[in-house]
Amino acid sequence: MEKIIVITGGSDGLGKAIAKVLSDNKIIIVSHNEDKVSNAAKELNCDYRVCDVTDYTEIEETINSIVNEYGRIDVLINNAGVWLAGDLVETDYERISNCIDVNTKGPIYMTKAVLKDMYKRNKGLIINVCSQASFDNDDFSTVYNASKWAMRGFNRSIQNSLGKKGIKLTGFYPGFMQTDLFKKAGNDYDTSTGLEIEKAAKTVEFIVNSDDEVLIPEIGIKDIKNC
Repeated sequence: MEKIIVITGGSDGLGKAIAKVLSDNKIIIVSHNEDKVSNAAKELNCDYRVCDVTDYTEIEETINSIVNEYGRIDVLINNAGVWLAGDLVETDYERISNCIDVNTKGPIYMTKAVLKDMYKRNKGLIINVCSQASFDNDDFSTVYNASKWAMRGFNRSIQNSLGKKGIKLTGFYPGFMQTDLFKKAGNDYDTSTGLEIEKAAKTVEFIVNSDDEVLIPEIGIKDIKNC
């Protein structure tokens, strides 16, 4: 049966790769950049919404419009994220706030917004794309790691209550990947040794296609060379 799937950060990188592997379903990609998301939607032959995941008013409007058009949301994939590194003292407050807003508050806001529909149907799947940084401890990307640790805590904190309502939530923790995440943050790192995003996307496909009665609480993947 075709699923209605919403993917944040779906205009490029991992989000776009996920949209491709799940293309047998009805896909709605979400991004704050209208040009990028509309072009990606044309390429993927899917629907899209322009939405800033740090703005809960926009999120509510976006989720309501999708439910009104399609009748439901079966799967939410919280994939949007930003990277931040550097000495904490030298990092300005605006960048710290944005990192927490996008990586932590955004997925929580999106989760809250879709639960109203999922509660009515006692069914649904939420995948929060986190990072192996949810387990790491270093002084180079302190705020980024903290934002991902927070999401791991959120995932674990809400899984039991959602499960009692028939709703599944999976924390997905990929390692270093071949994406533009670092370039977007102004760091030109060599990502050639990272995990191919298509392989990470296939793991998300596996989660989406798992039996309704099966919960995958956490799943992490790495390129074997980066273990």
